[in-house]
Amino acid sequence: MVFRFKNPLPNDAKFLMEDFRLAVNNAIRLGAHSDVTSRFALTNLAYKDFRGEHPGMYAKHLVSAFEVAGSILKNHRRRLRKGLPARVPFVRRLFMRAENQAYKLDRKNGIIDLPIRAGLHIQLELIVSDFHRRYLDDESLSLGSMTLLPDRVVVTIRKHAPKPYAPASVLSFDTNERSLDGVLAKDNRIATVVKVDFCEVSVMQSVHHERRKRLQKKKSHDRRTAKRLCAREGMREHHRIDYRMHEVANTVLSFAEEHRSMIVLEDLSGIRPRMGKCMNRRISIWPRRKLHQIIEYKAAWQGIPVMKVDPRYSSRKCPVCGRIQDSRKGTEFVCGCGWHIDRHINASINLLQTAASEKAAGGLRFDPGAFQHDVVMVLCGPGRTVRPEPNGTSGIRAVA
Repeated sequence: MVFRFKNPLPNDAKFLMEDFRLAVNNAIRLGAHSDVTSRFALTNLAYKDFRGEHPGMYAKHLVSAFEVAGSILKNHRRRLRKGLPARVPFVRRLFMRAENQAYKLDRKNGIIDLPIRAGLHIQLELIVSDFHRRYLDDESLSLGSMTLLPDRVVVTIRKHAPKPYAPASVLSFDTNERSLDGVLAKDNRIATVVKVDFCEVSVMQSVHHERRKRLQKKKSHDRRTAKRLCAREGMREHHRIDYRMHEVANTVLSFAEEHRSMIVLEDLSGIRPRMGKCMNRRISIWPRRKLHQIIEYKAAWQGIPVMKVDPRYSSRKCPVCGRIQDSRKGTEFVCGCGWHIDRHINASINLLQTAASEKAAGGLRFDPGAFQHDVVMVLCGPGRTVRPEPNGTSGIRAVA
């Protein structure tokens, strides 16, 4: 949860963030020199010296600094193992992180009690909205770590994931650039097409890409200004797409919970596009992983079972005779045995059969002959439209 402050941030909090950033950078340099990446090893190596260098910092905040430095060093070593160019990291952003034992949050009044050092605490009054109150008033949720920034504070919440229910049906999705095309199988006799459309996401990406190109060309004489404007444009694109992905995930999970379904997704890790320049860019910015991550963590939160299967040959295989075609081009899948259907729906049927063969689909045995060709269930969102702008994106219907 992200909170804004009612009052300006106290100077003691700003000094704490400066001290925390300095401790993180010192720990990063020490860990890189000593080839140490874990918090435990960094604490044993440098805690006593750092207590002398940062006498005004609360001890638990110093341990949090070691944890942040350890995570940064692990990412640095991962890049080195892959042979990528990587310099020793340096944190420039002003921030600090505190574990749940190092601060107190008054859920009723929205006040954070943050210790600076022995005998000195600061009170941060937060702006609490109805959205925040929905989680603060839920006693089943516990508090996690807190990240303090100059203009806001981020508080994580924890919940014991409920045990997934026994599925009564299976909802299998083929993930595409503009939609999720799936099949809902309730039993051995009924199967229905389910479609979740998010075609406006690719429009957003194209529009913001063209904007950045124009900015880079217009501000080619001032690289610093061009970098700042392009970063702002990229952040705006990120927020818009992230909001849309959450809408799509919420619609899918509500539908799955209503039908007591298990969700079957493709395991799309390891995709490496090797096509033309434009197609490589489209595949690389395709938010497939973001959408799957949102669906997975929200499903775990609600107790909805999710299964990921290997999508190999799912777009080229016939679910009736098992024949694998040489090409996956075209919008319709046509097989010599007489089976013909939309290629995306054909892929979702193959994914459903893969899940059933792995005995994780509640004992379901799916027969393609039970498929209803004339029934398409379109999951519609709240009926909102994309925010109108003078860039060609106005009027696009945001259906989920």
